[in-house]
Amino acid sequence: MSDDKKKVITVKGQLVLKTFARTTKSESLGVYLRTADGSFLIRPAGRNPFMDNPLAELAGKYIEAEGRKSDYVFFARRWKEITEEEAGL
Repeated sequence: MSDDKKKVITVKGQLVLKTFARTTKSESLGVYLRTADGSFLIRPAGRNPFMDNPLAELAGKYIEAEGRKSDYVFFARRWKEITEEEAGL
């Protein structure tokens, strides 16, 4: 595993629900974190990816999350709700 995938980082942004893997057998509603640098899937670290994502309840809200990024998924170890101004969007 590369050092970038092991590195714990903090990101800020807005949680949004969008279709993931459109037009495939895996199509589902995904929780994305929209940041100033782009958008990526977000889910709690160590949780089953086929179970409901508890972050979906915060859709539309702004969060600060700590975790690691692997390709297009951010695995959040901790998160807290913040204001839009704190998110910097």
